Amino acid sequence: MLFTFTRVLIIDDVITAGTAIREAFGILEKTNAQVAGVCISLDRQEKVSIEDTRSAIDQVRETFGIPVVSIATLDNLVGYLATVDAASDANASFLPVIRTYRADYGVSKQ
Repeated sequence: MLFTFTRVLIIDDVITAGTAIREAFGILEKTNAQVAGVCISLDRQEKVSIEDTRSAIDQVRETFGIPVVSIATLDNLVGYLATVDAASDANASFLPVIRTYRADYGVSKQ
């Protein structure tokens, strides 16, 4: 059992729909922990659903009223891949696939 007034930072590798974060909240609400925020390594910047075009990060922020930050975004990854030489970086070949995926599932750019 956590001590009274324990603040917790949820850390996750990626956020797609926010499912893991909601599950973590479900577990933590059974303790004395207070979630201070969420840190994500990569925000895939996807829409929650066809009907809900907010990003998963925005949905988590609004649902739980906490700060959510990411270390990098899909836009950062696309920007990096656009600068590398395809002949010298095997990952550059993924750029067209990622752009197509982003067009289909990504949130609208502001």
